[in-house]
Formats: sequence, C-alpha cells, structure tokens
Amino acid sequence: MPGASQEAEAPQTDCPELKEGTTIDGATLAECVTAAMADTAGFSAKMTTLGMESTTRYNPADDAVETTTTFGSVIVIGDDAWVKSATGEWQVADENSTDQEISTLSTAAKAVDASDPMGVADTLSGEYTVTGKGTRLGQDVFLLTGTSEGQGTSVAMVFEVTSDYAVLAANASTEVEGQKIESIQEVTEWDVKQDIVAPL
Repeated sequence: MPGASQEAEAPQTDCPELKEGTTIDGATLAECVTAAMADTAGFSAKMTTLGMESTTRYNPADDAVETTTTFGSVIVIGDDAWVKSATGEWQVADENSTDQEISTLSTAAKAVDASDPMGVADTLSGEYTVTGKGTRLGQDVFLLTGTSEGQGTSVAMVFEVTSDYAVLAANASTEVEGQKIESIQEVTEWDVKQDIVAPL
C-alpha cells in the first residue's frame, strides 16, 4: 500500500480529517484503521464478550499475535501457529486434531489476521459518524458511531479512534433472539513493543 511506510504524523490523504459531524464509509474507515494499527511498535488489548475475557498482544514487526482466553491460548508468528489448551502444553496448530479444544483453537489461529488483529476491518460496512470526543490512554479520541449489517443481523458499533485512526476501543452490540450481546475491546497498552516468541 503506497504511503503506508510514512510516519503516522498525519493520516493518509484519503482518510478524512476527523471532527464532530464527519461521516465516513465503512470501507474507507477499514483502510485507514488497518494502516494506523500496523504503524505501531505494538499493542495489547482486552476483549470482553458475554462476560468472557480474552487478551490479545500484537507485534507488527514480526506479524506476531498472541491471544489468551479462559479456554486456551494461540500464538501466530507469520505463517506459523501454536496453540495450547487451558490445561495442556504448547503444540503446533492442527485443525484436524482429534482433541476438540486443539482443533477449535487451531481454527481460531488460522483466522487470525496479523494486519487486523482486533478484527475491526472485517466488520465494517455502512457509514460511521463522529458523534463526540473523549480520552483514552491519555490520548484524545473521536467517538465514531454506526451500524454494521452482516449475516442478517445489524450490529451497533462505537469506535474510539485517535486523529490518525488508531482504534483504542470498540464496542459492538446486537440482539440475537431477544438477547443483547455486547462485545467490548479496549487497548490497554499502545505503541509498546510486545515480546511474543515462538513457544516451541
């Protein structure tokens, strides 16, 4: 992508300046966010869905992602992936494993996209509008609000985005058969190199 290697002092020219009332379509937002998230020394984020917590650490220099959940952990570095169940040892990812936990974790590992570790770019459709401002991790953020339609459900999204399009928090909520499902992602450490090493 041209210009992606430049310093993130200002967003790439096709990323509109964020200010109250600015509306941006999902495809453009996805592009701007992906470029900004890659242009960091690394970050760590916490995600909560249905009361279950997971932690993801990301190191873009090595295309490395580590995710830890209550039921297991995944490390992906480039094209290599390792998985570990909550009670087991690290092993090379194997989607065909007879161990259900290992095959599930291995499938999850394969789905990890190091260029979009928070899975933000995948989910964006529709339009997003800057509806307010706030602060997160000592940085000013813009609140981008919109609705993403997918697979017959609509998901209300709120992103907390810096002026150069780093997503420091995301909140997604939807209703499935009358039950509200909310997913919250929060960056806990931004632009700090994460030490992710191959476990084997």
